[in-house]
Amino acid sequence: MWTRPRARLGADAPVAAGIAPGETRRSGPTGPLQVRAFRWLFATALVSNVGVWMWSVMGGYVMAQLTHVPSLVAALPVALALPGVIFALPAGAVADVTDLRLVVLSSKFLYLLGMAGLAVLALGGALSPFALIVFAAWLGTVGTFSSPAYWSTIHQLVPERLLSRAFSLDGLQWNIGQVIGPVLGGALLAALGAGGMFAIAAALISTIVGFLFIWRGRQRSRLTTPGEGSAEAVIGAVAAGLRYLGNAPVLQLICWRTVLFVLPAGALTALLPLLGSRVLGLGSVGYGLLLAAVGAGSVSAALVLPRLLERFPLDPMLAVASIFSATGTAVLVLLHQRAVAAVALAVIGAAWLVSLTTLNLSVQQAVPRWILSRALGAYLMVFQASVVFGGLLWGAVADVLGVRTTLLIAAGCLLGGVLLTGRLSLPRVDRRDLQVVPRPHPELVAEPEEEDGPVMILVDFQTDPEHHEKFIEAMEELRVVRRRAGATRWSLFEDAERPGRFVESFVTRSWGGYLRQRSRYTTADLRILDAARALDYAPDGPKVNYFLHPDSVLAYRRRARWRRLRGVDRALEIPAEGTAEDDPPGPGYAI
Repeated sequence: MWTRPRARLGADAPVAAGIAPGETRRSGPTGPLQVRAFRWLFATALVSNVGVWMWSVMGGYVMAQLTHVPSLVAALPVALALPGVIFALPAGAVADVTDLRLVVLSSKFLYLLGMAGLAVLALGGALSPFALIVFAAWLGTVGTFSSPAYWSTIHQLVPERLLSRAFSLDGLQWNIGQVIGPVLGGALLAALGAGGMFAIAAALISTIVGFLFIWRGRQRSRLTTPGEGSAEAVIGAVAAGLRYLGNAPVLQLICWRTVLFVLPAGALTALLPLLGSRVLGLGSVGYGLLLAAVGAGSVSAALVLPRLLERFPLDPMLAVASIFSATGTAVLVLLHQRAVAAVALAVIGAAWLVSLTTLNLSVQQAVPRWILSRALGAYLMVFQASVVFGGLLWGAVADVLGVRTTLLIAAGCLLGGVLLTGRLSLPRVDRRDLQVVPRPHPELVAEPEEEDGPVMILVDFQTDPEHHEKFIEAMEELRVVRRRAGATRWSLFEDAERPGRFVESFVTRSWGGYLRQRSRYTTADLRILDAARALDYAPDGPKVNYFLHPDSVLAYRRRARWRRLRGVDRALEIPAEGTAEDDPPGPGYAI
């Protein structure tokens, strides 16, 4: 979430907040590339992604040359995607609670080290299928930590109204790399071997690392600043992300749509190296040119995607893209000719770009800013889990039925998923409802420490028994709001002796966590809270009580003070010296 830094950021700061220098909010930049920081990020990411595509695409071809076992070839994309299943939510949490620029810089640098290590291993003649899979897992891990922070950085650098165009441009540069990377990688693989290709890929990836490192030393041009949730520990942030996902039906629906597309569509990614080398009989250069067709289709789609996003809803665009992807896969398998394969892969590349951009934008539009990176991490986790499970599934099926039959089955499953979109339509969310409206801190006699906790909050409602069912429905919606914002437990009880009296109870891990919960309520959340309060007929509204765990600092101080006062009372009760215990008390004893 964007927070105003304490130090002035210089020329880029107004742009990052959505206001161009010297301009009013209404007359801001007309395009994302007018934002200087985004323009530099776009250019260096373009060069870097050429290297990423070189290794990730041609790495599959290298694996197909090292082994002819379909399940081992399919294991390479699995190794790339599996870290996303494990680390996607922690990656989103890290991005939400630390400096985004630092996260992107660190992950890109570690990616560079992994690529350099892969080049050294290949140049030394020690490259094996197992080593390739291990390095793929390493690069997949650091790539997982990079993605949510990188997407959130784009979200912060450009105004909200230019966000869809910014992500379209980001998809454009990604897919330009998809065009150049395979062609260049295929040529380098034929001329220099795997070691030389990996070394040049590492050199290309170093460009974005160098940019982020140089930018780090320029305080007036820093890309991003730490978010407001920096006080929240990473483990707690992960737990908050899981709670949000479990109580956000809209985000869950987007995740299901991701599974319906990626699980069958990923079969082509897993088995394309075998299809190219065995069925089409392509060498490294021909295979690189064939995959460049995928990037060409993606680039073509990226050029028209901003206009499509302005004219059409996201849901039908995703459905149409799924149909084109399934059709292209079927044509690729049934008409196994190189020219036809190039056209089919171009269509598939365009469909993939539209689908993934649509899903990514759906997540961005469906959640408030404070949870954005973790929501993107959850989406990435589901995406990568679909790739992992799909790679294992389609690789095992191909071992039995063959590559072509497996791809036809996957295309049929992709079309079947389109039939379910009527019940799983992507939502249309009004961003104004997701504007965070922080609430003031409660006024207490003694303010607890932020780490004090757990904290239990009891809210006493007095309602009309005639509105019993309506109140229960309102509280059920409020339960989702409380849990989504940070409550670890929630319950509602009715007084058995006083019908219409309800006590809402919810727990947060600490007092600081409760204050963060109050700062996360959106406009839509407050409408739900107001609807529940409107059913309370007490003159002063619902009564709220705050309870701290006995181990908290404030509770300990209160007990210590109580013990000191009790000690004074006992001292006053000690009999005077020389007085027998059974003698009647003196005048000063009975106080």
